[in-house]
Amino acid sequence: MLRILIIFLVLIAGIIVGPMLADHQGMVLFQFSGYRIKMSLLTFIFVEFIFLLLLYIFYFVFIKIFYSKTALGGWLRSLSPKKSAKNIELAQLFLLEGDYKKAGRLLAKSAKSATNPALIYLQTAQAEIDSKQFNIAREHLDNAAKICKDKEKFAFKLVQLRLQIKTHQYHEAKITIEHLLEEKPRNPEVLRLADELYYHQQDYQSIINILPAMYKTEAFTETQLDQFKNTAYIGRIKQLAEHEGIGNMLKWWQSQPKAIKQNTIYQDTIKVYQDNLLSK
Repeated sequence: MLRILIIFLVLIAGIIVGPMLADHQGMVLFQFSGYRIKMSLLTFIFVEFIFLLLLYIFYFVFIKIFYSKTALGGWLRSLSPKKSAKNIELAQLFLLEGDYKKAGRLLAKSAKSATNPALIYLQTAQAEIDSKQFNIAREHLDNAAKICKDKEKFAFKLVQLRLQIKTHQYHEAKITIEHLLEEKPRNPEVLRLADELYYHQQDYQSIINILPAMYKTEAFTETQLDQFKNTAYIGRIKQLAEHEGIGNMLKWWQSQPKAIKQNTIYQDTIKVYQDNLLSK
């Protein structure tokens, strides 16, 4: 592009300077409908340059308005605020119906002309996560990150965490969840995502640590929480016995609350490992 521009400038310079050096500027004649316009070549080139400059300025201003978030910019893109609102409503309907692909497409189309584009980008990313379009979801999350306000950052982190868990980025997800648990330790959605992440990692001790908060906030039904508790405690007992030894397992067991130590299921699991040790 730069080479073409240089060649173009050299040609213009040659056309202007050549006749000037020869003391003859040349002549340009326009004739139409009985009108005759005659001017020197130098004047013609100057007028042409001014016209191209004005055309470029008009193009620059038009593009700025076209991509602006104003009502005029939306109208020029054939996405007036009214039409954008209808698209968002339709996208929300698709979300309720479970058609995440259509919802994602409509939300992405409406994002630039929406009154709150960051929120629309986040909704778009979530719809794409639900439809397993993870690469596109990542792009829309990046768009949201650039314009998120303080009140939207918590929602951004939740959507980001869901994407990290779905794409098995467990190391990054653990960093995110630790920050969220510090920020909002009693938020049910944070606790649900933490439980999902720790289960994937088989981090049973971390699940045990957040169980009291999950019971208090009713992050799941009581029946589900009881199942999660059994899975976490039995999994932790097995981990300690198999990887850290019976001694460390019993030491950990003695530090547990009285209600846990009275649970016959956990007692039987402990006894199995003790019997295995004695039989060797």
